[in-house]
Amino acid sequence: MGSLHDLRPTSPSYATEPVADAFDWADASAELVSGAWYLVVFRSVRRLDADETRLNELDDAAHLEASRAPGFVHYFKGPKADDGTCLSFCIWDSRAQARSGAGMPAHRAAVMVLDEMYAAYTLEFLRMGRAHAGAPLIFEAYDRLPAAIAPPVGDVLAFPPAAPGFDPALAPS
Repeated sequence: MGSLHDLRPTSPSYATEPVADAFDWADASAELVSGAWYLVVFRSVRRLDADETRLNELDDAAHLEASRAPGFVHYFKGPKADDGTCLSFCIWDSRAQARSGAGMPAHRAAVMVLDEMYAAYTLEFLRMGRAHAGAPLIFEAYDRLPAAIAPPVGDVLAFPPAAPGFDPALAPS
């Protein structure tokens, strides 16, 4: 899905916005046809003393490993904002494939430094879908029963996006 490599945040506060609003999905997802994918969103606030070099090495290794795994679609490594917030995500063909990727050695090594590198972090598990080529992408919490990834009625989506926002002000310091 080469066009996803052109995906960009829509604002400097992207890391605190719902995923559906935080990126230029319409521009970057043109080659996605109909279907549904599993999206794992990692929102974080880095510690002031985080070792950025080590963090990047661990992240790069986990990304390389995941990119070779069955079902891997795309990884977005978010830039750290001035306030320390960041949003990164992985798109997979299925939840089972994402869970398998999370069990790989490089990913487990990255998980081992969570408390050392982050003041706060959350994971969101979303279903991302499109009814047909050209239709808007729809995002919903994975634990919801799937809404019909159906064509929109007029300009109104069949259901509202369900990804919760992230408030760094509530994060422990």
